[in-house]
Amino acid sequence: MRKLLIVMLILFLAPPVFSYAGTVASRWDISIGGFVKFDGGWASQGVNGDYLYASPESITGNKNVVDEYGNSFMASGETRLNFAIKGPNAWGAKTSAFIEGDFRQSGAYEGFRLRHAWLKFDWAKTSLLIGQASTKWKGMTTYNVLGISELAMAKTNRVPQIMFTTKFTKNWSLSYGIVSQYKSNLAGGSRAPTGIPAASNTQRLNDLPFVESELVYKTDTYGKIGPRPLTLAFGGFIGRDKIARRSGVAGTQWYDDDANTWGLAFKGFIPVIPEKKGNKAGSLAFTGTIVIGQGSSTERYPSDVWDAYVRRASITATDFDAANATNSAGWAELTYYFTDSIYASAVYGTSQWNLSSTIRNDATYMNSNYPRSVQHYVVNLMYDVNQAIRFGVEYTHINTAYARAQAAGSGGASGSLDVGRVAAWYFF
Repeated sequence: MRKLLIVMLILFLAPPVFSYAGTVASRWDISIGGFVKFDGGWASQGVNGDYLYASPESITGNKNVVDEYGNSFMASGETRLNFAIKGPNAWGAKTSAFIEGDFRQSGAYEGFRLRHAWLKFDWAKTSLLIGQASTKWKGMTTYNVLGISELAMAKTNRVPQIMFTTKFTKNWSLSYGIVSQYKSNLAGGSRAPTGIPAASNTQRLNDLPFVESELVYKTDTYGKIGPRPLTLAFGGFIGRDKIARRSGVAGTQWYDDDANTWGLAFKGFIPVIPEKKGNKAGSLAFTGTIVIGQGSSTERYPSDVWDAYVRRASITATDFDAANATNSAGWAELTYYFTDSIYASAVYGTSQWNLSSTIRNDATYMNSNYPRSVQHYVVNLMYDVNQAIRFGVEYTHINTAYARAQAAGSGGASGSLDVGRVAAWYFF
């Protein structure tokens, strides 16, 4: 009788136990990774640690409180967490998935947000990625800075996409596919173009996804630094915006005009002085990107190339000329390794928006806080204690020029920002 009661108790408890176990364990191979990061520093303007540009400077008769006072900051929102999954083969391909997020959610710096989420098929020479990932045309190269928001012209967006990559030879590969025109948090729907007042009267839509491609050359013939060999890449995208305007705030009739959007980027990593026998001491690396493009803001696909605006000439309810601001940008970095674990980097980046003087000075059709140029100067020192722990200290100077002077109480037409920053990482 006693044994029977024990057996009945086991059978009674088994279903919930097995059900609960299924919610915490996967049938596939899962690896957890990421890093914990702390940031702290002081800025010459009243900004936090997630700055992009310098705020307009105070001028006589037009003081900007952000420029009047400095500010200190501390945060850990750049902390990341990822899951890498390996699953069963399908259609002769190895399958995998990847999920990554950080805590830089807009409006709630400690809120978790999605960065990457894709599934992947890997054949012998071709792979297929479906999901949200970094854009290919601009996202190959990495740079050593302490703040993820720094060096805006170097940033890449992460967008939903369907992307093939084919490796033709040992050294050459080509990526090609379609990408969403919007980041996932702005998925689809009409959006008001940046720089145009009365946004309710103007909308931007896209009836087709953008097309993207990138050609990459890699070789370790000339040595490498860490895992990185000589790498050169040329990429680009092309698309089209439809800009719609209505005949008045209360109007119900809409009219539209198409505006081209495209981008090209040349990127490279060069081990000028490669590492020797796996030791990076004495190594020197050059990394850089050159970008030209037309159309779209940092909230959309081609990062840091600003939105559509309506031309000044011939604007009526039924007749207007929509266009996208053209942009040129670039950045370059030199990194020198004093030892295998201590290294310093110097970075310069610039971005220019080519706005006509007519558009720039017309308060009706161009916001005064529309940037015309931005320049970043960054120097830092990093120390990799071991594979898990890294410390860094950095100085950043940013210059920003705007379309014209701001509204009363908001400053002039340009500004500069100086930041001293420290950071600590724990990788896992």
